Amino acid sequence: MTITLKQSRYLKSAALLAVMALLTAFAAAQTSTATTAKAKDKTSKEKVDTDSIISGISASERTRPFPVGEKTAYFVNIKDGDQVKSPFRVAFAVTGMGVAPVVAGDIPDTGHHHILIDMPMPVDIKAPIPFDKPNEFAHQHYKHFGKGETETLLDLPPGKHTLRLLFADHKHVPYYISSKEINIVVLEKTQ
Repeated sequence: MTITLKQSRYLKSAALLAVMALLTAFAAAQTSTATTAKAKDKTSKEKVDTDSIISGISASERTRPFPVGEKTAYFVNIKDGDQVKSPFRVAFAVTGMGVAPVVAGDIPDTGHHHILIDMPMPVDIKAPIPFDKPNEFAHQHYKHFGKGETETLLDLPPGKHTLRLLFADHKHVPYYISSKEINIVVLEKTQ
């Protein structure tokens, strides 16, 4: 069998293309491996303490709309069983919803926070959350955050109290997105 000059050139070109394809595939695999190794190395070096992140989230980060997912409200800096002295700071957030002031009106998937103090969840699902009487220190039950606030100072009388977040729309009608009820003890003020 005799190979012509034209066939010889074709075979050399085909072989060269095959070698080039193999080299390209090898280089791509090396790059991918190096990138994966760098990503794993970066991840292993950047161990994240999630507890410190939760309390370090800025107010603007806590108030941006979240993608659709689990919708829940939660306290950022206090937990069940805490003992505090009044007044004490309470920070809170919501996932799956955006936070907006009441004056923004009806915006889908947004609302504002309420804290229920020593109160069960409302029974009437269509009724707005009631307001406390102004300056009623000893009988606070409903704290509204209609300006879009995500933290406050609570000044409660000494003793045991329950707190629960409840998220509601611009008309104060609950979405029934809430936190777990937590129990706290407010200690006597010391002079």
